[in-house]
Amino acid sequence: MSTFEERRRFLRDLDYVFKQAAAFHEFYTSGADKCVSRHPMFRTIHNALLESSLSFLRKANEFFRGNRDIAASDFLPSIGKSWLFTKHDSTLLNDRVMHLSLEEAKNGKMDWAAFLERNLPEAQKRYSAFIAELKRECPEYFCQPTNDPKNA
Repeated sequence: MSTFEERRRFLRDLDYVFKQAAAFHEFYTSGADKCVSRHPMFRTIHNALLESSLSFLRKANEFFRGNRDIAASDFLPSIGKSWLFTKHDSTLLNDRVMHLSLEEAKNGKMDWAAFLERNLPEAQKRYSAFIAELKRECPEYFCQPTNDPKNA
């Protein structure tokens, strides 16, 4: 079981997880892709952002299910434990991105746009609802402790 202070510090890391999960989407919607579209590293940047976003989206999935060190239900027991992804999407992500496998060699490249369109909005919606409920139910998580060096 984690301490209150560990959970409070974890919330900063959790915010980073959700920002990184959206990085690929933001790269294109913000127009940042246009700045580097002719650069020889464009494809590498595209792939790195895509795989990073997918990895962080997987972390978000684990956070809501609660099968690791810390989960949404550690903050709000009433929130319950449920996956963001379907079993199929979870297996797809694990087999194609998280682990070395022959999936691409056997079945060809995967277009991850539909996966992100299905799962990123739900992850963002659940994260926003989680933070809103946590602020209502446990506002002390969002107060700076008096011994925090940032308060000095």
